[in-house]
Amino acid sequence: MKKIKIILIFFFITCSVKAENHAVTYGTKSKGTKINIKIYSSLTCPYCAELHVKFLPNLIKKYVENKIAYIELHDYPLNQSSLVAAQIQKCFSIDDQKLYLDEIYKKQTEWSNAETLKELQSNLSKITQSLGLSDKDFNSCVKNKAYENRALKSRINAQNKYNVNSTPTLIINEKKFKGSLKNVEKYIQKLL
Repeated sequence: MKKIKIILIFFFITCSVKAENHAVTYGTKSKGTKINIKIYSSLTCPYCAELHVKFLPNLIKKYVENKIAYIELHDYPLNQSSLVAAQIQKCFSIDDQKLYLDEIYKKQTEWSNAETLKELQSNLSKITQSLGLSDKDFNSCVKNKAYENRALKSRINAQNKYNVNSTPTLIINEKKFKGSLKNVEKYIQKLL
């Protein structure tokens, strides 16, 4: 009986730790992974879109696929539109969240300039429908305060732990990267 209690306690602690990190991840974190990159971004930020569309695929190909780096994408909503988009992201599985983020960033100018919440939701619904999310699930997701709080908590944690105050912000091996996106790879190479 005592063993069962210990196992249950370990299980709940493990689940609690996993539940705290709601980041979308690329790669596997292990002892052999030399580089850990945390990216804090807002889904309405044009520079974040540039990072996601132009730079992230190369980082994944060059460093993640070669088991050199592990990448985490974290929410840092700057406004209501990015908060709603981040909230809706949580309705998808982790793999589908990657597809959602790809679409959100590629189509950022199409959905993010909405003038009303209703228009924003309509714009986002078009994207989510193309990824297989039903209207019913979309509407349920928009009302899900836990998903909204998860995105907000990510921002608060980033501010408190890393002093993040703009997007995109990259934390590489627990240090805030200060430089242009073009210099990220040079910085990573210095760490290897």
